[in-house]
Amino acid sequence: MPSHFQQRTVRGVFAASVVAALVTLVPTPFALTASADPPPADDAAMAVEQLSELNHQAEALTEKWHSAKDRLDARRAELDGARADAADAEAAGEQARAVQAEFRDEVDRLANASFQGARLSQLSALLVSESPEHFLDQMSALELLAVDSQQALSRFAGAVKQAEQARLDADDAATRAARAEEQAASVESDLDGAREDMQSQIAVVEQRLDELTAEERESYTGDAVPEIPSDVVPGGGFGPEAVRAALDKQGSPYSWGAGGPDEFDCSGLTSWAYEQVGVSLPRSSSAQAQTGTAVSQSQLQPGDLIALYSPVSHIGMYVGDGQYVNAKQPGDVVKVEDVPWEEVTAMRRVS
Repeated sequence: MPSHFQQRTVRGVFAASVVAALVTLVPTPFALTASADPPPADDAAMAVEQLSELNHQAEALTEKWHSAKDRLDARRAELDGARADAADAEAAGEQARAVQAEFRDEVDRLANASFQGARLSQLSALLVSESPEHFLDQMSALELLAVDSQQALSRFAGAVKQAEQARLDADDAATRAARAEEQAASVESDLDGAREDMQSQIAVVEQRLDELTAEERESYTGDAVPEIPSDVVPGGGFGPEAVRAALDKQGSPYSWGAGGPDEFDCSGLTSWAYEQVGVSLPRSSSAQAQTGTAVSQSQLQPGDLIALYSPVSHIGMYVGDGQYVNAKQPGDVVKVEDVPWEEVTAMRRVS
């Protein structure tokens, strides 16, 4: 696992355009960086330490890539939603304008009738009435005309208001769609450059990994840990069920950016495991480290997420007895290890 030396700020700065794009996407206190390949070490211990540092840097870049992809997906979803809202608002506007036109004819008709009957006041109705019954008939006609006019005017005013609101909704949705489309296009373009830099860093790690001797590789991966059967995890609910799914993947190889079912990176394992129990997690470790509810070490239960480093770049799932299951690093496999408590920066219960 990376030491404090291994977590120092990585060297070499991305191209300014990539940094500017991803810093706005990923809530981290510093810009993404990539390191140069240091000269080969003179001894096994230093070779392993160098590889661990390079690996940690590459993992951080990969997790920030995942985070940026999450944000890109969100922008695309916002774009789709805004376009759908615009279409709905336009349809509502067309309907409201049709109703408005219908009521306008009725208002015009009743207004004309009211004008013609305006001269028939209560006094004139009384003077020209041939009988009390005739007078009551004329008064009833006047009252009905007034009621009809008021109702028609109310319906017309409502239709006008609905049409105006639909126009405003359509304008707002169109603005949101245009903004989301512009942001998505910009992020997608900049991510191409970020991906190239990430892949370059990964290539350095893979080259150094291939150069390790058998002794160095054994030191790099650590002592073999017996697999823990998934059925030893007690309890039901999302957490225990998810960690049992992860334990069933022990021995699966680590692979950059992989999300299962046969290969995983760290956040790929946790998101895949929770997906098996119907829970959707963000793809990046940094976003997962903000999911659900914070818990303390004494409150940990099987399935709780354990995030490492600051900023977060590695994550696993608590098994119990101070151990967690994780997809640790390239050249290694999904396995259970003791939790490196000194490196833990977040513990979360998915709910």
